[in-house]
Amino acid sequence: MPRIPALKRKHMDSDQKNIFDRITSDNGRIGFGPAIGYAYSAFVWDLHNLSSGHLLKCSLTNSQVRIISLLTVKHWNSRYPWSAQARTALGAGLSSQIIESINKGVTPTFETEEDLSVYSVTKELLTTGDLSDDEFQSATKILGYKRMSEIVHTIGHFTTTGLMANLVGCKPPDDAISRLECRN
Repeated sequence: MPRIPALKRKHMDSDQKNIFDRITSDNGRIGFGPAIGYAYSAFVWDLHNLSSGHLLKCSLTNSQVRIISLLTVKHWNSRYPWSAQARTALGAGLSSQIIESINKGVTPTFETEEDLSVYSVTKELLTTGDLSDDEFQSATKILGYKRMSEIVHTIGHFTTTGLMANLVGCKPPDDAISRLECRN
């Protein structure tokens, strides 16, 4: 049971109802997970859903978005998003070995130089808040500025997801395909 109750449509203001109606018409997430918390602020809810939509068509591949999502929610010790993103990552083509390597904090073996660079940039940004000159130069050659910019956006998106899930008190489902190995 989450710490924050799911907001019912009848208790929403007009802005919240408009967003609720738009999201439900798009088959979006309402009333569970971090969406419980977003519903309390129409502006935040709307921005987060727009950001989610962007990630479906950005310059990063779906599997690269999932590499970033897994690293980010792991960084924030977010169990519910980990389970959701692990399932989505499998659907995006990441192997269970890559998912569990990230879970264990071990650098996975990637098939492409681009995926390894996305992993390395994300890991260093989450660890240090910046990139070394060497990592920046390498990533610039492999990924270019646009994808590097979208890595930062994706980290921000999943930081919001992870922290909201933690605030709400979301728990992974019993049938989760992967459970986050949290740090103490």
